[in-house]
Amino acid sequence: MVHAQISKWTTALACLLAAFGIARAANSHYADQRTAFFASQEAERKRQGLADWKQIKAMYPTPEITLCRAARVVPGASADVTVRGKFVPGSKFLFENDDVQVVKENATPTEYHATIRVPSGIGPGYSPLHVFSAVSGIEAGAPCRAVYIGGKYEWNFTAQNGWRIRLSPKGEVFPKDGSAPEVSYTADFYRGNDTQPFAQRVLSLGLGGTLYGNSYSGGFEQPASSQDAAMADMQQILQKAYDPKTSPEERARLMQRVGEMGEKMSDPNLVQKQQKEAQFACGNINFTANEDPVEGQLSCQQEGTIKFRGTRRFVGP
Repeated sequence: MVHAQISKWTTALACLLAAFGIARAANSHYADQRTAFFASQEAERKRQGLADWKQIKAMYPTPEITLCRAARVVPGASADVTVRGKFVPGSKFLFENDDVQVVKENATPTEYHATIRVPSGIGPGYSPLHVFSAVSGIEAGAPCRAVYIGGKYEWNFTAQNGWRIRLSPKGEVFPKDGSAPEVSYTADFYRGNDTQPFAQRVLSLGLGGTLYGNSYSGGFEQPASSQDAAMADMQQILQKAYDPKTSPEERARLMQRVGEMGEKMSDPNLVQKQQKEAQFACGNINFTANEDPVEGQLSCQQEGTIKFRGTRRFVGP
């Protein structure tokens, strides 16, 4: 009965992975360790003569995680992980991301401690920590987001339509409450050999899967039209200029400023820049970075899907 229950879980997991087109899981170190642990605990149940599933669950219940805060680590460095909860002796703790190497670890019925290390040359990511009960093999309800691989990265891409895209690190917010980090970049878009970008956006980049390969996706913040902003400013100035309380001298100064703003708004260079800006209507980006070259695509309103390739570079902690 117990073997049938484990087999049912394994079959359900396999179907789920197949549905998402995931192939790497079968070859991951995490998956191999998990499979080996399930097999060893099945052998242990047979050794103890345990066959009643209710009895097994009562003796070796679901692990409880009461405190889990992600440890931040940069490529090539180490960090300490601490998780508190209720764990029966012999419980198994497995990091999902194969880039996370366990240097040392120990566990008590109430705490788990590990020193982990990540190799240099990898991209940003995270690793859930899965906790499995001894003998029963029951997993804690939700994995602990235990490790966040952070740092500053620069990404350089060349798109199939000739665009060059550079993502430069803008900011990284690492919440202390264990929620996902928020990473933002400045995205510059160039045409051909131009040295000045024809469009610039702020990108909030989210981290995707870990076990099945690091993937990243995010949306570009769409800036308000500079012309619309100038018109709004001009309207405020005019309202003040025609206020009965405004002195003739102040009114003349304000009207002169309105004239200067009008000339600036009609500058051919500014108009051309705004036209180029209006032509850029890309909303999302996603890419994977298991190895170079990095490959991904842009989702744009006019051009449709634009594929690109490029590289990543770690530029500091």
